[in-house]
Amino acid sequence: MSNSITRQRRLRLGAALSLTILTIAGCAQPSSATRTRPKPASLNEIPKPEIEVAMTRYSNAFEMVRALRPNMLAARGLAAGPQSRSMIWEQNSGIKVYLDGFRYGGVESLAMISASNVIEIRWLSPMDATTRFGTGNMAGAIAVTSRAGPQ
Repeated sequence: MSNSITRQRRLRLGAALSLTILTIAGCAQPSSATRTRPKPASLNEIPKPEIEVAMTRYSNAFEMVRALRPNMLAARGLAAGPQSRSMIWEQNSGIKVYLDGFRYGGVESLAMISASNVIEIRWLSPMDATTRFGTGNMAGAIAVTSRAGPQ
């Protein structure tokens, strides 16, 4: 009888010790390699903390987007068919870039925005871009918030 009580106590002590070790290990500080490059919060945005780390490596917003979120540069949401390709469609089909809420140009215009001037970059779906900026955003939009813009 005393053997089974001793065995139960050992099992309880072992379980408590294991739980304590797992709890301590879960609360440990991340290594410096983890802290250097924050994990992306979303595939559709590059937040301020990630930009602050990356802005020393890239000279402009295009390089930053191409390296950190290349999916932002791919047009999505197009209803492309041979009958819909007109001159107006061609003009409105590309991803638009908005800087501080104002139309700035196409994707290539990101190369004219200094990386050190960027606070946040966010990709908007065609529906979100149309709601926020109006028509003509059939491929979506990239909204850039700069240090000089509204905060």
